[in-house]
Amino acid sequence: MEFKDLSTTYELAQPFPHIVLENFMPEFDASYVVSEMRNYKAWGSDTSEYSKKAQVNKFFTPWCDENIEDIKSQMPMTWKYLEYYNSPEFLKRLEDLTGIENLMADDTYEGGGCHKINSGGRLSIHTDYSKHPRKDLYRRINLLIYLNDDWNSDWGGTLQLLDYDSKELIKEVQPTMNRAVIFNTTDKSLHGHPHDLNTPQYRSRYSIALYYFTKEKPVELEEETHAAVWYHNV
Repeated sequence: MEFKDLSTTYELAQPFPHIVLENFMPEFDASYVVSEMRNYKAWGSDTSEYSKKAQVNKFFTPWCDENIEDIKSQMPMTWKYLEYYNSPEFLKRLEDLTGIENLMADDTYEGGGCHKINSGGRLSIHTDYSKHPRKDLYRRINLLIYLNDDWNSDWGGTLQLLDYDSKELIKEVQPTMNRAVIFNTTDKSLHGHPHDLNTPQYRSRYSIALYYFTKEKPVELEEETHAAVWYHNV
């Protein structure tokens, strides 16, 4: 099904525009990407005191411009898909789905790329940064692709989508194999996985994260720019 056929479903979703899509990548390729991530050695992390509370046991790549070369050499299939999801062809599909025109990809993968959360980890409920840290671009869309085969729901790690005003949990998405979530990022798009991951020590929660931008400031953005806003008690 074309993304444009899902645009109404996307627009009307609660608590903010989003959609959950199954079998997002070809099955063999998705399994190969998982294998690459499990064998990858060049993960980075944010060790600041602030992030230790908000992003526990979370690792990511790329963590600098030079680290992109590690992805290319150690995870060629993963890199193939990172490039595709930043391509003009895929951007057009996202525009058809979201109704947001002139979307732009981020070739620096600022905060995006590949994510790994180890046992005991969590990502506190938050709204995302509103403007690219290094470019004059406004953040508009998130694409998250979960890559966790044989996932046990008892392990937790669900993506939670909350109503901004009431802080009520509206939707919970299991991070199962090859499941994608696309959603608008605004000052009110509260999301995260705030409870400690309960996987065995040898199992991590893997995902690909791509963020998309526009040059135009969104009308709903009340401030000129802000960093991620964390809600630790939700």
